[in-house]
Amino acid sequence: MTDPRTTLARICLELNHEAARYLLIGSRALQLWGSSTAALDIELLVEPTPANAERVLRGLRRAGFGFARDWLAAEVAERQVTVLGTVPRVDLLTVACGVRYRHAALSAHPFLIEGVTIPTASLEDLIATKHTGRPEDAAEIILLEEIRRLKAG
Repeated sequence: MTDPRTTLARICLELNHEAARYLLIGSRALQLWGSSTAALDIELLVEPTPANAERVLRGLRRAGFGFARDWLAAEVAERQVTVLGTVPRVDLLTVACGVRYRHAALSAHPFLIEGVTIPTASLEDLIATKHTGRPEDAAEIILLEEIRRLKAG
């Protein structure tokens, strides 16, 4: 397999190599489900254990994100959100509007991008993560519900 060209595929390739437990959420996940939403940052819902956080940080370092060295795995596992870097920014979330990895992993959907499997939150879980009260998230809920309706047939 050739090296992935996109940052998202490169990150996921390395996270998969490390056997990290994560799901893509946020606007990048919306894009995979069919939205044309613009996104710069990458949001990952991760299993909140120090061992998994270490795998995630190691995968990010392998993907070329040296800023992952600045964090201790135990800190990432304890926090609800850890923001790494700037462009692209990588957000590691242990909970997103009440959605936790343990639950969301049960209904995750894999997408294959550039030969890399990208585990992605289900439409239902993505909708749940968007109940923030922010207008842009309310608009994305409407979009996700329409995608769900179209996929249901």
